[in-house]
Amino acid sequence: MSSTIAKIGIGLGLVVVAISLFKNKAQQVVSQFSEIAIIPIGVKNFNGKWNNGKPNVSFNIDLNFINPTPTAFSVDGVVLTLKKLVFYDQNGIYIGETNLNMSSLSIAAKSSTAVRNVPISLDLQTTLMNAITIVNSGGFDLSKIKTEVIISILGMEYKAK
Repeated sequence: MSSTIAKIGIGLGLVVVAISLFKNKAQQVVSQFSEIAIIPIGVKNFNGKWNNGKPNVSFNIDLNFINPTPTAFSVDGVVLTLKKLVFYDQNGIYIGETNLNMSSLSIAAKSSTAVRNVPISLDLQTTLMNAITIVNSGGFDLSKIKTEVIISILGMEYKAK
């Protein structure tokens, strides 16, 4: 009986240690990814349609991930996924988002990597209202788009800006 309790205690201890290690890894990745710049470098394949009674526009975007740090960045494995990108204009106004679901990305130190054909779908009503706000606040500059990245580690989501 006491050996069973000991095994359960050891098992729970290992689970707690593993969760702590993954949480620490998550914080490291989020911190490092916060320094990665994501710059749109191309937009293509525009398509407009009605989706559930609402106008919808979709397109593909090419993104350049720039690592200005002296440390290589790598997402590689089952545990960690770049889940979603959320785009804002230079004033922080929501533009749209995409489900990225990338489990593999490597960027050498002081280097960049292009990711091509990232699909984006936008609700046109929301997008038009935001576009009007963007135009009224001084215009739109593709090079000044801000990106928030949602990183998933073992199903727990973390934000990096």
